Amino acid sequence: MKTYLDGEDLSELQAVAAEDFQLELSEMRATLDKKLSAAMLANIHRRAGITDSSFRGTFRLYAKRIAAAAVALLVIGAASYMLLRYNGNNMVSVAADEGRTAITLPDGSQVVLEKGASISYPKGFGTKSRELTLKGEAYFNVTHAAKAAFTISSKYLKTTVLGTSFNMDVRDNKEVKVVVISGKVQVDAHNGQSPSTQPVVLTANRELVLNTATNEIQLIDGTDDARFFALKSTGVLAYKGESVVTVLRDLERIYNVPIHARNISKCSYYGDFTIKDDLLKQLKLLAGPFNADVVELENGKGFMITGGSCG
Repeated sequence: MKTYLDGEDLSELQAVAAEDFQLELSEMRATLDKKLSAAMLANIHRRAGITDSSFRGTFRLYAKRIAAAAVALLVIGAASYMLLRYNGNNMVSVAADEGRTAITLPDGSQVVLEKGASISYPKGFGTKSRELTLKGEAYFNVTHAAKAAFTISSKYLKTTVLGTSFNMDVRDNKEVKVVVISGKVQVDAHNGQSPSTQPVVLTANRELVLNTATNEIQLIDGTDDARFFALKSTGVLAYKGESVVTVLRDLERIYNVPIHARNISKCSYYGDFTIKDDLLKQLKLLAGPFNADVVELENGKGFMITGGSCG
């Protein structure tokens, strides 16, 4: 309150509150009653040291600032109160703290959370609405329900679907992405503060990339990403004649480690990999049919597959 009365901008405080709660007030399921609003305003006056007499004396000087600050703080306080009350009594949260986690939502939709990701949704999910909040990266296979759209809210993207499969990566990176594997989704992209464009409809094998710094979006061919995420969601990478270089690019993305091959990159590979297995084990399985060797590079620079041939 003092900051605002002194003439400083309150927008930063509002932005912090919006980022913390990540929920639009219009979407909240509870509203403050008049008694609670009055109590909160009285508490603001008490903390600011404003009595009835002093309030009247200073009102003419600070009337507009006090009103604006009170409204802003009431809104922020309301968001805090409602979010805490709602989360405490009615919300279900699932976090993939230890590793990839697969769950089935009450409506039958399936979600695969990557490590560090989390979702939260109301206990009544699927009865009248299907709305949830995502942090991090997750793969969704949504059960069709014509009367209840499936909506995912995040810091940067709001995605609405009726029945489809897609991957969302909304970690706090320079770019966040939505890749559609099947069906159709509508994406409202924003940088956490304002919309970047009109809602975009994505169909199968299309990808939306939002630059969180510039608030600009790109629509690109997502065929290869759609293939990758469809495989990844099962926990098993299965190949039926894809090139070794394709396999290596997939393993690089899974394990975040550079992998190179000299002689066998264009060879066709037939086989499966379980994502949870050790990377070195995976590479030896890959190199075996081609009589190639796996060399671990120094200083954590990745792996090199040497020798071997496609014959």
